[in-house]
Amino acid sequence: MTDFSSMVILAISYAIEVGFALIFYDDAFLIRFFWGSMYTVICLVADYITLFIPQTFSHITSPDLLMGGALRMPFSLLYIALTAVLVFLLHCMSDRKIQLSVIQKISYFAICISGILIGHYIMVITLDAEKQFHDPDFTTKLVLVNLVFLILFLFLLLYIYQLGDSKAVNTALLEKQRLHELEEMEYKTLINTTEALREMKHDINIHLDVIQSLAANGKSDDLQTYINNYHHSLAQTHHLLSTGNTAIDCILSNKLDAAQKLNIQTEFSVLLPSNFSMDPLALSSLIGNMWNNALEACQRLQNTQPDTTPFIHFFIKPFQHMTLIHIENNYDSLIQQNGYFLSLKKDDSHGIGIKRMEDIVDEAGGIFQISTEDHIFTVHIMIPLKEAENEANNFNS
Repeated sequence: MTDFSSMVILAISYAIEVGFALIFYDDAFLIRFFWGSMYTVICLVADYITLFIPQTFSHITSPDLLMGGALRMPFSLLYIALTAVLVFLLHCMSDRKIQLSVIQKISYFAICISGILIGHYIMVITLDAEKQFHDPDFTTKLVLVNLVFLILFLFLLLYIYQLGDSKAVNTALLEKQRLHELEEMEYKTLINTTEALREMKHDINIHLDVIQSLAANGKSDDLQTYINNYHHSLAQTHHLLSTGNTAIDCILSNKLDAAQKLNIQTEFSVLLPSNFSMDPLALSSLIGNMWNNALEACQRLQNTQPDTTPFIHFFIKPFQHMTLIHIENNYDSLIQQNGYFLSLKKDDSHGIGIKRMEDIVDEAGGIFQISTEDHIFTVHIMIPLKEAENEANNFNS
């Protein structure tokens, strides 16, 4: 009626469908573009089946199917039904995440646009051939060729979607593996620290025997010298904490020793509510990741700014029926990109330690906050207590 080019109408329709998905949905850009493109392909397939299959196999002419034709209404309803069925079938695939590289994304966009244009162009050629040559056999061949092309194109897009989904699943599995390795390392730290404490207990028994012997023989000067030497040696080699929580004692003792060896200034305070009942493995992973990130940032600061003194401040204390876990350290370089925190090991990758901490806090029903003001990285965590009665007066410190 308006004498517009069908190619222009298709381009406008495609832009509206993709634009609708981009504006009204909040998935990743690639997912929204995929579903916008898939809807256009579905409309092409439904349009083609409705318009050309009846002409090919039932000898129905185009005027009967176009506006004003005798069969316009029933075949329009058939078109709507076909579109609904195809959309429903695709919806049953479920909305999964897909992951593609930059080149793969560009290639995917080009395939979508070119495939839709080619399918529509064959449709236009079929209409022109029917009008000019009036050759049913030739028209039938074009119809079948285009129908096969559109179906194969639809399956190609679904195949690319499946590849992107598989890549996203593999990436998630690799990330879980790395998290498992980190947690296994923290668990080994717990074991090593516990073993070291057992060895120290054995050594203490020996030292007590020596002290008892010196005291029994009245050698007060030797006794005082021996006690001073032992006390100095103990202070130099071990930070012994006794909070009542084995995970905190082992992890924090180990990390404080590591910080001391790296000449990092540390301040810490632990006031642990007696009814704090977080899972020990999750707690060790949480505190271990906090300290690992802080130690790595301080080491990097020492390498890039030797004149700056690195520091780590850490404390745990009760706060309004919750347990507050807080750590802060100074740092030197870029730690965020596009809203994500970068790994300190690789500049081009996102840190998975922070993501793991967020997951642990979410599982515990807590609150997780990060701030990066004035080159000071701060992690602020609030964990609710299981039983919040009279905890203000009961601490193990």
